[in-house]
Amino acid sequence: MKYFLFVLLLILPFGLFAKTLEVGLPIHNLVIKDQFEKELPITAETKKIIISYTKAQGEIIKAYLEKHPNYLSENNALYFMDATSVPGMIMNLFMLPKFKKYSYAIGLLEEDEDIAYFPKRESMMTVISLENFVVTDIAFSEKLF
Repeated sequence: MKYFLFVLLLILPFGLFAKTLEVGLPIHNLVIKDQFEKELPITAETKKIIISYTKAQGEIIKAYLEKHPNYLSENNALYFMDATSVPGMIMNLFMLPKFKKYSYAIGLLEEDEDIAYFPKRESMMTVISLENFVVTDIAFSEKLF
């Protein structure tokens, strides 16, 4: 019995942090860095977080942001991309130099825990709406807008 309680106490904290973000919950203060290794903080002014999980989704967002270069700043939005499946060498040699040419910041989700925290649907981008750190809506879309 003591062994069971000991194991339960060891596992319990991991279960607390594995919860996926939901509407009505406050967003955790994550430390996400952009393509310049600068922190991209989620603030009380942040209204939207757009997350892409695939290269194709990233291309859709890139095309949209090229046509609407002020979208992120005008809408207090952040753009994050899933970088967990990209090998470090590929990221450093090819992707980061390309991303550094972009006029907007890309938050790189490099930890599996960060990806697991954000809700996801197969083949869709996630758009999270916030009001003073609280999630007001979670939308999934194949196209940005």
